[in-house]
Amino acid sequence: MKESVDTNPQSPIRNPQSEGRRVLGNFFSLSLIQFANYVAPLITLPYLFRVLGPSKYGLTELARAVSVYFLVLTDYGFSLSATREISVHRDDPQKVSEIFSSVMLLKFLLLVLSFGVFSLLVLAVPKLRADWPVYFLSFGNVVGMWLFPLWLFQGLERMKYIPLLNVTAKTLFIIAVFVVIRAPGDYLYAPGLQSAGTILVGLGGLGLARGKFRVRFRVPPVRVLARELANGWHLFLSKMATTLYTTSNIIILGLLTDSTFVAYYAPGEKLVRAATEGFQGPLSQAIFPHIGRLATQSRQAALRFTAKTAKMAGVATLAISAALFLAAPYIGGIFGEKFQAGVPVIRVLSPLPFLMCLSNIFGVQVMVNFGLKRLLTRILVVAGVLNVLLAVLLAGPFQHVGVAVAALTTEIVVTMTMLIALRRNGLDVFTRSVAPEPSEKRIHRPGRA
Repeated sequence: MKESVDTNPQSPIRNPQSEGRRVLGNFFSLSLIQFANYVAPLITLPYLFRVLGPSKYGLTELARAVSVYFLVLTDYGFSLSATREISVHRDDPQKVSEIFSSVMLLKFLLLVLSFGVFSLLVLAVPKLRADWPVYFLSFGNVVGMWLFPLWLFQGLERMKYIPLLNVTAKTLFIIAVFVVIRAPGDYLYAPGLQSAGTILVGLGGLGLARGKFRVRFRVPPVRVLARELANGWHLFLSKMATTLYTTSNIIILGLLTDSTFVAYYAPGEKLVRAATEGFQGPLSQAIFPHIGRLATQSRQAALRFTAKTAKMAGVATLAISAALFLAAPYIGGIFGEKFQAGVPVIRVLSPLPFLMCLSNIFGVQVMVNFGLKRLLTRILVVAGVLNVLLAVLLAGPFQHVGVAVAALTTEIVVTMTMLIALRRNGLDVFTRSVAPEPSEKRIHRPGRA
C-alpha cells in the first residue's frame, strides 16, 4: 500500500495524524541509528582505555578529532540544506535525482580536496607525522560519510530501512574490537576498524538509496551545483564554527600538552555528547524537515510545534544532565583507577545535554527554518573563536579540566545569545509568538543582533 503524501508542498497539511506518525517513526528510526553511532561504541570505550593505555588511546582520539574537520568540510551544509530541499520536492522523482546527483558530486570533489589538505597537514606537522598511519586510517571515516546519503532518507522521511544496516555494521565493529585488539601495540586496529564499519554502512546506504528509491545519477548543470553550494554555505560555516568549540578542544589539548591528557578528556566528552546526541540527534533530524514544511505553510504553526517540542525535550535533557553529574564517579570506576583524573571532566560538561538541546532548537530548528541562517552563522563563528581562545589559555595550566571549562562556558554563551537574538527578531519559542513576516533584513538594522 502506498503512503498518502501531500503532492503540493505549499498546501496545508491534509493529514496531521499521518504526519505525526511519520515524524514519530523517523524519531525511533533515527534513535536506533544514533544508538549505533554514539552509544554502541561506548561499550568498547572502557575496554580500549584499559587495553591501549592512556597514551595510545589518547593518540587514537586525537587522530579522530583531526579527521572530524575534514568530515565537516566534505559534508559541507548538505546534511541540512539537502534534507530540507528534498523534503519539499520529495514527490518529484526527477527533482530528487537532480538534488542527489548534485550533492554526491559536490561531496566527492570536497572529499578529494579534503584528502589533499589532510595529507599536507599530517606530513607537515612533526607531532602528527610521527604517527601518520593512525591519522590516515582515521580518514576512512570521511570516506564512509561521503558514501552514506543519510540526508536523502531524512528528506524523504523514510528512515525505517537504515537502522538494521547501521546496527549490524556497528555490532560487527564491537565484536572485532574485542577479538582483535588485545594489547597496546594493536592501537592501529582501533581507527582501522572504525573506518571499515563506516565505509560498510555508507556502501549499504548508497545501494539502498539506488535500489529502493530509484534515484539515478546524472551529471548536473553547473547552475544546479552553484545553487546547492549557495544553499549550504551558511550552514557549512555554522557547522565548521561549531566544530571549533567541540572537536578543537581535543586537538588543542593534544598539541599543547600530550596524548595522556587527551585520554582523560576525550572519554568524558564522548560520554556526555553521546548522552546528548542519543536523545537530541534523532529528535532534531526527525523534526527538522517537518518544521521546514510547516514554516512554508504557517510560521505560527511551525513555532507552536517547536515550542511544544522544546518543553518536552528540555525536561528530558535536564534530567540527563543531572544524572551525568551524580553518576560521574561511578562512570569513572568502569574505566579503572587510571581514569579517576577524568571524572571532573564529566561533571564540568554534565550541563551540556540541556544547553545543547536548547541551542539546537533555537539555532537549527528555528533560525535555519525561519530564514536566519546568516545570524546563526555569526553567532557560531564568534563562539568558535571564543572557545579556541579560552581553550588555549586554560589548557596549559589546567589541562583537561581547563578545556572542559572552556567548552561549557562557550555553550552557555551560545545558548543565551541565540535566545536574545531570536527575541530581537520577533521570535519567541517559549511564548510561541511570531512577529509578522520576520526577515533577515531586520538583522542589518542599527541596534539589531
